[in-house]
Amino acid sequence: MSTDDCNQNRFDLRPAVSTVLDHPLAGLERRRTTIAVAYLSALIGLFAVSYAGANVRVDDVLLDTLSLGFDHVSTVLIVAVTATVTVVPFAYAIWNGGPGLTFAIPLVPVALGDLAAGQYVLGVDTAVALTAGAAASALALYAIDVRTADSLRPWRTAGGPAVPRLLTVTVLTVVAAFGIARFVAVVPPRSLERYAPFAALWLVPFGIVASYWTVEVRTAVATRADHADSDRADT
Repeated sequence: MSTDDCNQNRFDLRPAVSTVLDHPLAGLERRRTTIAVAYLSALIGLFAVSYAGANVRVDDVLLDTLSLGFDHVSTVLIVAVTATVTVVPFAYAIWNGGPGLTFAIPLVPVALGDLAAGQYVLGVDTAVALTAGAAASALALYAIDVRTADSLRPWRTAGGPAVPRLLTVTVLTVVAAFGIARFVAVVPPRSLERYAPFAALWLVPFGIVASYWTVEVRTAVATRADHADSDRADT
C-alpha cells in the first residue's frame, strides 16, 4: 500500500472517529468521551496482555510463569474489571451523560472474558453487566436533562431533544430486561443468589423511564384532546 493510500485512509477515518466522539449518545463533552474510550482501550490492552500470559508458551512454558509482571497485570485487570462493571458506568453517566456509551462500558470487560473462555451462555457476570448498563444508561439520560432543564424533575418537560435519547434508553432497558428474564428462567438457584444483590438496580431504569413516558403520554393525550376541541369549534 502506498503512502498516499495510507494518508487517504487516515483522513477517511478521522471524520468517522469525530462523529462517534461527538455523538450525544456517547457523551456531552468530547474530551470526556475521549477519556472514557481511552480507558476502555487500556482495559482491552490489559486483557490482551493477561490473556497472552496465560495462553502463550515459550519453550513449552507459559509466559506468566516466566515473569512476575503478569501477576501484577492480572491483579490490576481484576480491579479494573470490577470497577468497570460496578462503578465506572455510573460515574461516567453523571460526569458526561452518554446513554449509549454508558450502557456499553460494563459489557466490554464481560464480553472479553466470555469470548476468551468460549462461553456464549448468559451467566451471572453478563447479567450484572446488563443490569448495571441499563441503570447507568437511564441515569445518564436523567443527568443530561437535569443540566438542560435545570430541574431535578426534567421529565415534566415533554417532547423536544430528549425524545431520541428516551427512545434509545427505553430500547436498551427492554433488551437488558429481556436478557435478565431469560437468565432468571434457566440458571440454578445459586446463580440467582449471586445476582440478587444487583436486582435492586432495576428500580433506576424502570423509575426514570416510567416517569418520562408518563409525561409523554399525558402530553400526547392532552394535545389530541385540544386538537379535537379546536376541530369541533371550527365546525
